[in-house]
Amino acid sequence: MRAFSNFERRVNFADTDLAGIVHFSKILGYVEEAEHAAMLSIGVAPASESGGFPKVHVECDYRSPLRFGDVASIEMVIEKVGESSVTWTFSITLDGKLVATGKVITVYVTSMGAGSVIPDVYREALSA
Repeated sequence: MRAFSNFERRVNFADTDLAGIVHFSKILGYVEEAEHAAMLSIGVAPASESGGFPKVHVECDYRSPLRFGDVASIEMVIEKVGESSVTWTFSITLDGKLVATGKVITVYVTSMGAGSVIPDVYREALSA
């Protein structure tokens, strides 16, 4: 397992619904931002001319709301690096209180969208 816990995201007004709470779909966008930041921090491009890592499965359990101006902390953990996939788990907290938890599975695809084996240089960085 490899953990990345330094990603923070401030809630924008446009992310909230009429109740003043972050819309559930925006939470998954925050997770994707954290995933990309984690990948870039280890030299893995989330998308490039040669290919990328689209999501094929997402799970999320919402526990507590986020509101405009809140600063959420997002921890991403690489649970498994497979031949062509990466399984991430995530947790989002606000001032130490759990907001959401979940899992994301991505697969490596070529620039033409065909499934492929993760390049060795990426596999090494993701598995370190």
